[in-house]
Amino acid sequence: MAGSARKPLQPGGSQMANNSEQIEIWNGDIGQRWTEEQALLDAMLAPLGLAGLKRADITPGTRVLDIGCGCGDTSLAIAEQVGADGHITGIDISEPMLARAQARAEG
Repeated sequence: MAGSARKPLQPGGSQMANNSEQIEIWNGDIGQRWTEEQALLDAMLAPLGLAGLKRADITPGTRVLDIGCGCGDTSLAIAEQVGADGHITGIDISEPMLARAQARAEG
């Protein structure tokens, strides 16, 4: 809405409570099911990820933080782009998805 100011996020506010709920959700059945269906979901979301990577114009040697890395598909693609002189760090609230991403990164 034009002219309306957004309220800043406040520590301990309702936004934090919502995040706690999301952490619980993504570390429960939803995170586990997403991990089990990782290959299918990666294939479905690949066009979006590829479009984002093209726009990001990541070059060798770059350091990248992938927030919400999930099972690591985009992080692995970024790792190829940054090469041995670069670095990619993926973070996510879902422990099952992070475990899958770590396993994929280790090959």
